[in-house]
Amino acid sequence: MRTLRCAGLVLAAVAALAVTDGAAQVRGLLGVGLGVPVGNFASTDDGGNADAGGGTALAGLEWLPEGRTLGLRVDGAYNRFCTSVCDDAGGNLDVRYRFLNANLNGLLELPLANSAFRPYLTGGFGVYNYRLEGNDVPEGLDSQTDVGANAGLGAMYRLGQVNLFAEGRYHHIFAENSDIQYIPIMVGAKLDL
Repeated sequence: MRTLRCAGLVLAAVAALAVTDGAAQVRGLLGVGLGVPVGNFASTDDGGNADAGGGTALAGLEWLPEGRTLGLRVDGAYNRFCTSVCDDAGGNLDVRYRFLNANLNGLLELPLANSAFRPYLTGGFGVYNYRLEGNDVPEGLDSQTDVGANAGLGAMYRLGQVNLFAEGRYHHIFAENSDIQYIPIMVGAKLDL
């Protein structure tokens, strides 16, 4: 039921933005950064076992109607986290979490008068696939796929056709046994297409 509600909200947002007239601005985006586990995912007291952050990569597209500050963003990301057994104290085993996700987000840019600097807000829903990877992972563990939500803020600086950006987004995955939360902190570039 929760998945149907999420899908309904996404379709409503797409329909509302699709009826705009005029040209649209489309940008491709690429970013890299560090993911930080938070909440239950990071707390060993609550059963979490993501001890350290890891690398993250992002690719996507943004669409904004000409002259508007509200648009859509579609992106996908790869995130990797060390588990509690990665370090010397845990046995120095090769066991890591891997996350792949696809998101559909709203995007609200907050333009500043006569400035190349532009803060923005983003948030929406996504599908998250995750599993344990590494040479020391036991055989027979399957990946899991769940829905989740994300919200964050960022800023970009325009240099010709390119916008350099930095952002952080909180991701909350509605997992079966225990919800998972993490925050990737990204830097990258958005290129006008």
